[in-house]
Amino acid sequence: MTGSGVVMNTAGVSEPPGLWLRGRRIAAGLTQEDLAERSGVSVRTIADMERGRTRRPYPSSVRALIRALGLPDATGTELVARYRAPADEPAPADPAEPAVPRQLPTAVPHFAGRTSELRLLDAMLGDAGQSSTGVVISAIGGTAGVGKTALALNWAHRVAPDFPDGQLYANLRGFDPAGSPAEPADVLRGFLDALQVHPERFPATTEGLAALYRSLLADAAMLVLLDNAANVAQVRPLLPASPRCLVIVTSRRELSALAAAEGARLLSLDVLPEREAIELLAARLGTDRADAEPHAITQLATLCARLPLALSVIVARAAAAPNLPLAALVTELAELQGRLDALDAGDPGANVRTVFSLSYRHLPETAAQMFRLLGLHPGPDISAPAAASLAGLPLAETRAALRDLTRASLIIESVPGRYGFHDLLRAYAAEQAALREGRERREAVHRMLDHYLHTARRAHGVLYPGRQRVDFGRPRALVTPEGFAAKPFALAWLRAEYQVLLKIIDLAAKEGFDDYAWRLSVVLWTFFDVCGHWHDGTRMHRTALEAARRRGDQFGQAHALRGLGTFEVMLGDYAQAHRCLAEAQELFRRIGDTHGLARTDLIMGQAFEFQGRHAEALVVVREALRLSETAQDDPYMQLVRASALNGSAWYSAHLGELGQARAHCTKAIELCQSIGYSPGEAGTWDTLGFVWQRLGDHAEATACFLRAVALEREMGSRFNLAMALAHLGDTHVSTGDLRAARLVWAEALTILADLHHPEAFEVRAKLESLNPVAL
Repeated sequence: MTGSGVVMNTAGVSEPPGLWLRGRRIAAGLTQEDLAERSGVSVRTIADMERGRTRRPYPSSVRALIRALGLPDATGTELVARYRAPADEPAPADPAEPAVPRQLPTAVPHFAGRTSELRLLDAMLGDAGQSSTGVVISAIGGTAGVGKTALALNWAHRVAPDFPDGQLYANLRGFDPAGSPAEPADVLRGFLDALQVHPERFPATTEGLAALYRSLLADAAMLVLLDNAANVAQVRPLLPASPRCLVIVTSRRELSALAAAEGARLLSLDVLPEREAIELLAARLGTDRADAEPHAITQLATLCARLPLALSVIVARAAAAPNLPLAALVTELAELQGRLDALDAGDPGANVRTVFSLSYRHLPETAAQMFRLLGLHPGPDISAPAAASLAGLPLAETRAALRDLTRASLIIESVPGRYGFHDLLRAYAAEQAALREGRERREAVHRMLDHYLHTARRAHGVLYPGRQRVDFGRPRALVTPEGFAAKPFALAWLRAEYQVLLKIIDLAAKEGFDDYAWRLSVVLWTFFDVCGHWHDGTRMHRTALEAARRRGDQFGQAHALRGLGTFEVMLGDYAQAHRCLAEAQELFRRIGDTHGLARTDLIMGQAFEFQGRHAEALVVVREALRLSETAQDDPYMQLVRASALNGSAWYSAHLGELGQARAHCTKAIELCQSIGYSPGEAGTWDTLGFVWQRLGDHAEATACFLRAVALEREMGSRFNLAMALAHLGDTHVSTGDLRAARLVWAEALTILADLHHPEAFEVRAKLESLNPVAL
């Protein structure tokens, strides 16, 4: 270098620093964009330095460029010194260079996943850049530990070159173990200082500080990252007005008001998909360790609820014990009660329980209690009416509390009207319930069980009226069961709550509410059967039988055994079915329950039928018909009579007694229609179609089968629908309509295959027998 501010190259030729820098860049085969990406110095700054427009660049920028070019640090130091040295000749006047802050913290190492979210953020920025006339705001929300800051930093570093005037960053400490949220005035003073505003120029008020801040950024292309915001009020003073600026906000609290007033684009993060959670663990643990225990990696992802913070904590623990098998960590995490203890890396910011507590402690009391009580619910999600019964609150107050929890990102509304949280938050909520609720905990569980029992009973009564003769009593105080105006609503509720109901039955048995364990299983007997949930029905009715036996309740035992026999018939274990049904018959006789006995006879007839023993089936069903005639004024026995007439018709038809069968069908249909018994009517139309088909009247048969199909669809009865479709296909073949036969058989096969029912083999064979040429 010389005192004239030039650099001597190796050939002894002097040249200005900018040209020297440009030459080194070109020699390295780099574009200005490449060098900017390597160094973190903006493209605009590099261009200005190369052209000589910047006479006194920041030393940090010079050193960053030298390192990015692979040159010795001494070269950077010398170049900085020569830039600062007085020139031999006065240089042209150069306006003061604006400050270019680069405050972004280091991006999270080994960042993995969030591919779709990054794509959405890129698209969001592109759309906003084309149409926005105001500042572009991206608000990233989600529950504690879900990776909001990691995603924001990763994306901010990716798009930083698009904002050559710099990046500002502030941790707003909205949920911080160290203290209270940052004051907007303090954050603004920090930003103004970064923009090289002398403290003497700082206005005294927050409004004045914000106005000066907006003025300085009026024409700037600046990226501002506001991390961990407490609320919208904290964020608003920190927003620039320039459409060339990008603001990224992260918060656990819902920021919909920012979208409504300032046009922010909202992105709500959920836990990672399983694949991305496994990728994150593998990337941070190393491929050798991950490949050695792939099953343990998958289990760890699940046990950590795919929550990025929990995954990071378990990685830290694994890294601290490199010889510890990952399977040992799986064992430690498998116990839900102690899982939060295991997810502690020794620092408040890496302690899952502490991070959750920072959101919980900000809740209003009603919402806080609702959160605790939700920890008692087995999941996977809960409706607002069920939450109201759980908490013993009016529905309006419950919805307000659920909204508070949603805004705090402690629960999510997975589908409209249904709320849930991941297993780690559930464990934390249950932990708080155990600490705070005391006696109210068992009362809340009791109300919850009562809600599901009475709502399921009402749904069953709408779908299958008269099928249950079990006394359920009145709902408990503060319990508000749901009601249903029509069958589609009742069926929709049962389908939506199906997984919940299975867990509720298990919970009832576990918590010692045996009356609920057996009654709720029995209520769901018909739903399990008609929808083909035979494996679940079997498990739940075994639970019911054990519960009824603990209670010494013969009535409950008889119902549970009848249900078990039903499902064993459908699953093909006929020996076990006969044992269960025979024991149920004996119990019903012992307690004098003629209705229960007659219904069990009907199931026994079905067991014989499935074994091809139609004569024996006819005998037992005629006994059910006889019993039904002993109490003709009993509405429950009317349903038994209708079913027994249909059963007699079906077995008579198989035995060649077609006239008798048709007569029984006519009586059964008339009775079903008079009492509104849709399941019995549907089954009898199917039987009558079979009779007409045997008699050779295919038009009548088709009409009967179509009526059966329509009714079975309405009730969601999958197996019976499949069999009606199969019979309809047979009639289509008889009339030569092979295309129609293929369509209905294909639908029947789909249902039967999904149910894993052996009838699927017969339907598949029929489909394969169709001549493709004829179609």
